Amino acid sequence: MSDSRSHRLVPGLLGVPSAASIDHRNASTSSRSEGTSSSSRGQVGNKVALPVRDTSSAIFPGHRNNRSRSKTRHNNRSRSNTTTSSTTDVDFRVPPGPGNLHSRVNSFRSEPGEEICDDCQEAHPDIWHCNDCDIYLCDSCWPKQPAHRRQRPARNGARARHERNNIALARKVNNVLIPPSDPRELSQLHAADAQTAWFGCHRPADGGDPTFRDYGRFAQLLSATADSWQSGFQHTRSSRDNRTPSLVSFVGQTGHGKSTLIKLLVDLHVAPNQEFSTPVIGAAGGTDPTSENVHLYSDPVTASSEAPLLYADCEGLLGGEREPISAKIKRSLQKSDMSGSLPIPVSERELAWADTSSLRSRQYAVTHLFPRLLYTFSDVIVFVLKNPRAIEDFLEHLVKWADAALETSSNQPVLPHVIIALNASENDIEERQWDPDVATSTVLDSLSSTVFKNTTFKTYARFWRERKRPIETVKQLIRSYYSSIKVVRVPAQGRPHLIETQIKKLYTAILSACEMARRRKTEMRMLLDAEELQSYLQSAFDHFARSLDHPFDFVEASFSNSPIPLDFGGNILKLALNIMRVWKNRIEIEFLFQELSYMVASCIMLDSARNKNPGMARDIFPSYLAHLDAALENFCESHWPCEHVDHETGSRCVNVKSGHGEKGHQNANGKIFADGPYTSRKSFNTLQKEFTSNTYFHLDELLSILRDRRAVPLERRTLRNDEIHVAADIHRDDVLTSFYLHVSDHGEVERYNSHSVCFCCLLRPPEHALPCGHVLCTQCISIYGRHQPGCTTEITIDSCPLEAHSKRTSQAWKVHLKPEAAGVRILTLDGGGMRGIVELEALQFLEKTLNGKNGRLRIQSFFDLVVGTSTGGLIALGLISRNWTISTCIQEFKDLCLKAFTRRFGGNIPLFGMLVDSFNHSKYETTPLREALQEAFTENQYLFGGQRYDQTWNMPVKVAVTTTLLSMSPVIVANYNRQCDDKLPYQFQRNDSVDTEMKIWEAARATSAAPTYFKPFHHEGAKQTYLDGALYYNNPVDIAESEWKLIWGTKPCSHPDILLSLGTGFDPHKRERPTQIRAIKRGISRETKHLFKMAADRMHDALDCEKAWREHIRHLPIEISNSRFTRYSPEFPRGLPSLDDVGQLDRLQEAVGRDLARNDITALFQKIAMQLVATSFYFEHTRVQQRGPEAAKITGRIYCRFAEDSFELQELGKLIRDKVGANNETPFFSVYERGIESRLCALDHDAVYDMVRGRFKLRTPIIEITATRSVASQDV
Repeated sequence: MSDSRSHRLVPGLLGVPSAASIDHRNASTSSRSEGTSSSSRGQVGNKVALPVRDTSSAIFPGHRNNRSRSKTRHNNRSRSNTTTSSTTDVDFRVPPGPGNLHSRVNSFRSEPGEEICDDCQEAHPDIWHCNDCDIYLCDSCWPKQPAHRRQRPARNGARARHERNNIALARKVNNVLIPPSDPRELSQLHAADAQTAWFGCHRPADGGDPTFRDYGRFAQLLSATADSWQSGFQHTRSSRDNRTPSLVSFVGQTGHGKSTLIKLLVDLHVAPNQEFSTPVIGAAGGTDPTSENVHLYSDPVTASSEAPLLYADCEGLLGGEREPISAKIKRSLQKSDMSGSLPIPVSERELAWADTSSLRSRQYAVTHLFPRLLYTFSDVIVFVLKNPRAIEDFLEHLVKWADAALETSSNQPVLPHVIIALNASENDIEERQWDPDVATSTVLDSLSSTVFKNTTFKTYARFWRERKRPIETVKQLIRSYYSSIKVVRVPAQGRPHLIETQIKKLYTAILSACEMARRRKTEMRMLLDAEELQSYLQSAFDHFARSLDHPFDFVEASFSNSPIPLDFGGNILKLALNIMRVWKNRIEIEFLFQELSYMVASCIMLDSARNKNPGMARDIFPSYLAHLDAALENFCESHWPCEHVDHETGSRCVNVKSGHGEKGHQNANGKIFADGPYTSRKSFNTLQKEFTSNTYFHLDELLSILRDRRAVPLERRTLRNDEIHVAADIHRDDVLTSFYLHVSDHGEVERYNSHSVCFCCLLRPPEHALPCGHVLCTQCISIYGRHQPGCTTEITIDSCPLEAHSKRTSQAWKVHLKPEAAGVRILTLDGGGMRGIVELEALQFLEKTLNGKNGRLRIQSFFDLVVGTSTGGLIALGLISRNWTISTCIQEFKDLCLKAFTRRFGGNIPLFGMLVDSFNHSKYETTPLREALQEAFTENQYLFGGQRYDQTWNMPVKVAVTTTLLSMSPVIVANYNRQCDDKLPYQFQRNDSVDTEMKIWEAARATSAAPTYFKPFHHEGAKQTYLDGALYYNNPVDIAESEWKLIWGTKPCSHPDILLSLGTGFDPHKRERPTQIRAIKRGISRETKHLFKMAADRMHDALDCEKAWREHIRHLPIEISNSRFTRYSPEFPRGLPSLDDVGQLDRLQEAVGRDLARNDITALFQKIAMQLVATSFYFEHTRVQQRGPEAAKITGRIYCRFAEDSFELQELGKLIRDKVGANNETPFFSVYERGIESRLCALDHDAVYDMVRGRFKLRTPIIEITATRSVASQDV
């Protein structure tokens, strides 16, 4: 095929075809995931297939007499199904440089075949292009040209001679520099580029309030390269992404070439078998901004390395309120069939500070919001300037941009490095100016004295001089905002080889600056891995969406994003931090650790007694030394603030050693009040010896006291004379109470409280809240409490050991424990809006089946763990945290539904109602829901911890409810603690203090914040915003399975005794599609999809609860799933009512009643009831005797879970008595091994009547079992 088109040659531009001559035959090339192979073509996922212009079809045709230039080109054309357009004598304007050229394709790889020399007309594998002569020549013909032979200067203004350019390089550079003009192609390019959006402000078309959106691009890029990274670094293979990414942000005025440089950086480094997304380039001569918000791209060289680079392309400065081209195209795409290609945000936040028109403007976000995020988290800022003559004005913007963010973060470990990219530099500059070191010194030297002349520079220099930092040059001024400065020039068009050279120098400068930042962060122990950085970013998104004035504190964020380890060293650190918070700036660090040493020594003494570790201090202390060092070092490096104080205001610097950086001294408001480094009279090195020595000698002293007090005559010894109890008494009476009184401010011991560590022993997580508000671990409760004779499940603690000498009135408190040998009983409750009445009816029916006619046992007494989602979470909290009866729970639930599902004024009016919902971003009022929850669950009672005065509603059952963070991370909140070192698909939220803990009504609000129905719930104490738990776990059976193992372990049993899952009904003929959970269009009906649509899609998948159940039991042994795992969710063949159809509540209740009356369902519930009765007893072995390799004799006792003299034990006795009398049978205990039953002993008449009187005693107390396999295969 020959090319019959004719072209007008444009000197100085490397083979740029006219817009009409663009060949679209590569239109199948798609924008794919970063770093994937390019062997397949076409649309992938949600990416749009994009045309890649093949410049080879029209490169330099003016010298070829319209003949085909390349065999490869001819073959490519013959394979194409797309015809090329033709034109004649097309003229166009030569763009002035890379900054104004427009291109947006995936990284383009040019692979030319044999080309034809324009002189000898022979085909050669190596053909060179002369950028000045605009001809192709082989090695032999190159020196034959007069200009080449005589080495004449180039005509393009460059000082260099005629340059040899590699054809593939020329094409690759031109692929960046060629602007598309076809509107259809431009729309496709912007549609693809929309998928690279990272974060930004969304502005509704109806003029509503802007919101902050996160599109999840950061996680997407890292996820796309996770496999290739792990395959290259086998030693890092784990569930955690511990790569340490570096963020490089490109900033500059609109049209100065930020996107061009990113595209060149990517295209010139891409491997032959990969494609990477690149930005859309601004069109030549255009005046409107190209793209909006902030987009993110991967560096192909480091994408699969331990330290990937990510390029952030920020919306241009000084773009004003003009709508960017991408925003216009996106609006048009929303009205077309391509709207599905637009990205859906993973989270959306209201901008609380955007309450005026100026604060809501596009320019304000670009100059105030984006700098706060990019300056805070970037390792390198690349400022792009197109006109070097405006360098002074440009540096003003550089300083202003940094100043907008400088004081809006504290404890920022490293200031970003800055690289000034002088884009489209003139070709006739001195050759040495292409050297970045020369360019840097030239630019800074030329502007050195302007610091005393330029008004802006003078203002900022005066700011620093007032803080005792000398500013004599522009360089010193810039270094006050950036760690280093480098200038790199990038040439204009016409010199592909030089462009490549300078881009590589720019890349080298970026790598060098990132490496310096990484080293500095490593030294300061603030180098974040991918998951930590993502968590910090989400915290910053939350923070700056709420306020732009209050500084983002890295240390404060670290408590939730990089929690303190849950070990002895971490617990010591938490106590030290609590002391520091109580005393604020009134305590010296050496005094703090002097006080702490005695408490730490006593905890070591107590732990050694608990674990039966005999010996002297020299034998015991070494195993704890590493924990002491870790606590002290972490405190000194990351938590003790700088001791510099402003003598005029009294302000103390809040920056810690690891976060002091180069800013200087900042106060609590982020304001810099003085220059200087971190200052402290003491450090880890100076305190280590003193702290460890004091702790050692105190431990030696306490062990001596322990030995003396145990040395009592045998006849005077009591049960509390064993080492554990004597050590506990010494710990409480001699150390604990006096320590907390001494370190308390005005004797307020209650200020020392933690929800993540037991402040009694510093060894375990706390589990049991006392009336005083302190929370103690099970071991401390057991040792300081009173056990009822013969009962291991109930302990009475008369006073808090932390307040033994306190003047506060103590209150005896009962703590119920699950016996270690007993199995686990679990109840899970699905979400489903008003259909939660189904679960309540099922629970009421089960309770009645269990009790018979006269029983008064409550269903929650037969479970150890209840997990609920959304409406199931409300029921779980009511039954457990409030200890409601089933009838009370039904009435409260109905009242709550009627109050919560209250339409807004005008919401029921057709069309107008949609606008009302759109404006408020939810269908129902939030205030009635909040008030109803506060009334039902009380306003002040905490889910975990907090002062407790009434034990009548305090159930020993553990309860958890699911919810979802605004960042789309599933979370559970619970009334218990547990430890977990593994990464789970959800987070367990346990805040450290009561100030940040959720109240019961807040947990209910968080689990039921259904998108489109109610607004998200923001918890100010935790600084988190929550959505409905149904977005991930509408059937929380997987959560329950994971949690019971973390709470109790699998040592006594590998499966729960019973797991009952209750659903809210399903339609057997149709997979449930919650069409009522539609995306509320913000503004006009054609408005883009946003968070709530995405949330509805997730909820659609999660609402298939039956599938979740089938998947859960699919992996269980058949005998286990049939006997221990049961689910009830009634069928509704005629369809289900919507989640908010309160009018159907009574009808649904009646329908469930009819279903429960069916014989098969009644039989099912009778079986469940008997299982619950059976699981009220458990076998605890006292001795195991091995009898050969295949058999063992097990000796033990059978116990009842309910405490002696308890109401539950008496009622259980009555229940068994009534059933025995009705059936005239004697109940008995059996052992099952692989389906074979062997009777052990009977629960005879006397034992039953003992239960009725509040005692459980079998006639045969000692039970012997012969196991032919192992204890684990036995069911009793």
